[in-house]
Amino acid sequence: MPPASSESTTLMIGTTTVATRDEADALARGLVESRLAACAQIDGPMTSVYHWQGKLETTAEYRLTIKFLDSNANALETWLRAHHPYETPEWVAVRAEIVAEKYLSWARSNSTFLPL
Repeated sequence: MPPASSESTTLMIGTTTVATRDEADALARGLVESRLAACAQIDGPMTSVYHWQGKLETTAEYRLTIKFLDSNANALETWLRAHHPYETPEWVAVRAEIVAEKYLSWARSNSTFLPL
């Protein structure tokens, strides 16, 4: 599914986590280069505590915060599932309720295919 046209009006913010900085860099670059996301920010390492396969786990992870247009949501999620190293990747996305018009305009112009 191709990325959205510049007509999209809603900015989304999604998060996912990975184990290494290299994995985070690869996902961030892939999403932005494909124009599925306008921006991907990487935080970490941070500590995650969770249950996995019946055990309590404590793991260092890197968090990606991904800004994208709502019309790219399905294509972005499909791409992320295909490229994410985790068996069950975190993917949580919310609509941004207030977005500066200049930032939204920038996000629109950087989240669409450019003519070849």
